[in-house]
Order: sequence, then C-alpha cells, then structure tokens
Amino acid sequence: MVNPHRVIKLGGSVITCKAVPYCVDLVAVKHCAGELASFTNGLVVIHGGGSFGHFEARREHASRLTLTSASMEELNAHVLREMAIAGIRAFPLPGRFYTHERVESILGKGLVPVIYGDISEDGTIISGDDITLDIAKKYSLTAFFATDVDGVIIGDEVIPELSDIENFRRSRKFATNSFDLTGGMEEKIKKIFQNNVNAVIFNGKKKGNIFNVLKGERIGTFVKVRK
Repeated sequence: MVNPHRVIKLGGSVITCKAVPYCVDLVAVKHCAGELASFTNGLVVIHGGGSFGHFEARREHASRLTLTSASMEELNAHVLREMAIAGIRAFPLPGRFYTHERVESILGKGLVPVIYGDISEDGTIISGDDITLDIAKKYSLTAFFATDVDGVIIGDEVIPELSDIENFRRSRKFATNSFDLTGGMEEKIKKIFQNNVNAVIFNGKKKGNIFNVLKGERIGTFVKVRK
C-alpha cells in the first residue's frame, strides 16, 4: 500500500469539446498525458465527463444508466491510451468502485490510478470533484483542478489567491454549461471550503500549465482554506 503524493482532476472541459456530444479533445489529452509523465510517483489522476458522461446523464430515457456508464468508459479509454503512449503505467478505477484502499493498492503496484466521474446503479451521479477533494482531505494534499479557464475570475480578472468564499459569492456571476450536472465553478469552490483543503484552479488547456503547477509554480488561483 502506498499513499498518494499528488492528486489532479482533469476537468471534462479540458479533455472534451464540452458543447459537442461525444467529442474528445485529443490534442488536449495528449499534452495533459505528456506533462503528467514527469510526476507519476504517487500520482492520482481523476477526470470528468464533459460531453460524454454529462451529456448522457442529463437525458431522461430507459438506457440512461447504461449509456452514462458506457460513455465514461469510452472517454476513460481515450485518456488511458494517451497516457500509455506518454509512458505512464495507468490503471482505470471507475468512480463507483473508488475507495482509499483501492487507490493505495494500485499505487503500491507502481501504477497511476485514473479515476473518473461515474454513475451508480441507483442513478446517483458520482462527482470527480468530490473524489478529488476526498483524496486531498484524506492525505493532506493540495487539490489541483485543471479547467478550461485561467482561474477564479472576479471582475474580468483572475485572482491569484482566494481565501474568503463570501467575497467570491458577492462578486461573481456564474455561467453554466448545459451538460454540466455537478455545479460548475461555484459548487467546486463551495466544496473546497467545505472539505477544508487547499486547492489550485488553473487552465489545463494551456500547454505547460500542468507540468508547471505540479512542479510547484503558482499558476491560476490558489484557494487558501487551511492556514
């Protein structure tokens, strides 16, 4: 058993063309994998659903559970293939099977757990954000969130640090995406504060950002919750 050293969430908005159903952004997935390859020791990767899982989960039909699950497996397969090409020994872990023990076991075998947002048999959405924050909280890590925006934006400016959620709520108006069932930026920040973990929110679509943020550079917005 090995404990995680780093945890990063690749948002669905990074790895998919989020407004187009079943559209993977292979260019983005390739550069994400390439930049993660330098930090595989103790690394845990989570990815969102974007235009795969979110698209199917919002549809009300008899095959919702089946197609949501299948769409996330399909997206995960794209991610795993590109990670393998980049030299990363990754192993998939569907969100419905996620436990701390499974993560530690996969890491203990020298593999990188790649966990993804999922759906349970009763139709409950299993959020990749929740899993990311659970790991960060359990192992006292900073949670890294790669998104398609440069950070937390207030008044058209990216703020380098956020430590007051009430000020953020008063200052920001939120945009929503029709495929996003997990609450967007507002819900992400609320959960960060609820879980009492520090986090970094940054643009994962920009080449070099994932590498630099995992290296320790200050990019995007540092959400400072723990003193």
